[in-house]
Amino acid sequence: MYNSRYYEDDFNGFVEQLIESGRLDDKQSGIAKLYLDKGYEVLSEKQKFVFDKAIEDNSVDSCERCGDSIPWCEMFEALDNGGYCGYCQHMMEKNE
Repeated sequence: MYNSRYYEDDFNGFVEQLIESGRLDDKQSGIAKLYLDKGYEVLSEKQKFVFDKAIEDNSVDSCERCGDSIPWCEMFEALDNGGYCGYCQHMMEKNE
């Protein structure tokens, strides 16, 4: 995952969801809160490494079915549904 996606519209909301869900450990959560408060640029190199790894471990690069990138607003659901975008998840449920 490229950190250029951190500047997309829904990314901050996704980070907030990660913090609230308890998916992050205390260190990751603290760094994520700092990111939300001050921005990515203020993080040290070590903090960026931890933050980047936390995002990588808690996101899906692309939909398992169609291959499109998954928007941040759908990412939390994609983590729990096997890595599918909202449209593909809907279509698979519809065809069951």
